[in-house]
Amino acid sequence: MAPEMLYQRRVPLMLFFLCCFLNGMSLFAARPNILFMMADDHTSQAWGCYGSRFSPHFKTPHIDRIAREGMRLKHCFVTNSICVPSRASILTGQYSHVNGVKTLRDTLQPNQKHLGHLLSAAGYQTGLVGKWHLKSVPTGFDYWNITKGQGRYHDPVMYEMDIGKPLVQKDQHSTDVFTDKAIRWMKERDQSRPFCLMLHFKATHEPWQFHRRYAGLFANVTFAEPENMMADTGPHKSRIPGWPLEILTRRMLARPDHGDGFLDLSGVDPKQTRRETYQKFVRDYLRCAVGIDDNIGRLLHYLDESGLSSNTLVIYTSDQGYFMGEHNYFDKRFMLEESLRMPFVARYPREIPPGVIEEDFILNVDFAPTLLDYAQVPLPNSMQGRSFRKQLRGERAEGWRDSMYYRYWENSKERPAHFGIRTKKAKLIFYDGLEVTEPGNQWELYDLKKDPDENTNIYDAKMQARMTRELKSGLKRWRRVLGDVD
Repeated sequence: MAPEMLYQRRVPLMLFFLCCFLNGMSLFAARPNILFMMADDHTSQAWGCYGSRFSPHFKTPHIDRIAREGMRLKHCFVTNSICVPSRASILTGQYSHVNGVKTLRDTLQPNQKHLGHLLSAAGYQTGLVGKWHLKSVPTGFDYWNITKGQGRYHDPVMYEMDIGKPLVQKDQHSTDVFTDKAIRWMKERDQSRPFCLMLHFKATHEPWQFHRRYAGLFANVTFAEPENMMADTGPHKSRIPGWPLEILTRRMLARPDHGDGFLDLSGVDPKQTRRETYQKFVRDYLRCAVGIDDNIGRLLHYLDESGLSSNTLVIYTSDQGYFMGEHNYFDKRFMLEESLRMPFVARYPREIPPGVIEEDFILNVDFAPTLLDYAQVPLPNSMQGRSFRKQLRGERAEGWRDSMYYRYWENSKERPAHFGIRTKKAKLIFYDGLEVTEPGNQWELYDLKKDPDENTNIYDAKMQARMTRELKSGLKRWRRVLGDVD
């Protein structure tokens, strides 16, 4: 049964209008509160509701509750998989080449109009707590309390609006601190106005310094490895060294700040070194993820106890995906699925039916238009994304995109710049930052139906000529439509 039919049967049309009449206004016209929670690098492989391979030892019950009581997006993608550009796209509804934030070094200019400005102008009380990461002083928010740059896991330094000096949160962990301040802001807000609070966690970003209460978690667990983690050859390794687990090993051997300290691999052979690095990496990462889930539980409890759950749109997402050993990688940046996919769950009892999985292509540039739609704010012409409120309601959105465009702008030998197109069946990537002797070596083509793990580059296969032509044509069309035609 189609999701829209499921929703129509769940709420019969005449009963719906009767409820609207009795309540004096349409439920669909009500302006909800918005709690937008976002982590850094919390990839879908580490969410229970996405079928995490780390279960049954690892669980995310509170994140899973949002999915169970609302909707989970199956195909939500980032348009530039790196922290600063993704955050800028989420706020502005624009691709990197339009908002000017293409790399980690770029700044979201204070005069750049974004979601916060528009919601404030529409009467929302707006707040921002946690990791800002966009270089400039935040604008467009009635209140903010942030960390600068990456910030610290332990004893975080907070910069609060209208307070001249930074405040060190002594003997505290950032995930707990951000949640404390978010709940306090919701308690002290102007209750005559709807609110939008953006809560951005530092976790699960490297170096994965978890709270001490999780130190014993997973101590005796050996987690499953991805099937392609131990491959030493393949399309990526032959042309693109990438950023493999071996590089993470060198960091862990040299620095005591990763998770619970040094990684001791004296006398261990290279393959076992990779395996040991992976196990420590996963344990430290997941301990940070459990800290997020526990604090999301605190936030959901506050909404329940304060009577806000029914009229609050709750969203939890990550600024991009992350490699957890797949292809022998960690980090993000590449257009491969683990890095490209953004996990996303949303709950709004007045409108979003429970337990639905949406398969349309949703992008991070769609987030701001969707929140503006709920706030009844007209979509400005400057935004390139679209509202997916219909999909959240379980309805079909006519004329929705059936492919998406991606571009990673930073460039280095290990992580070359590239752009590409993804459809529901295939993916084509062009590495414009890669130095090669033969032009064909700049391309990767994957049949996502036959090879969902993207292990085999079939670009040179003559039998795929038609698929290649169609994807190249679509790629040119996307670049032309979006104005990315350098």
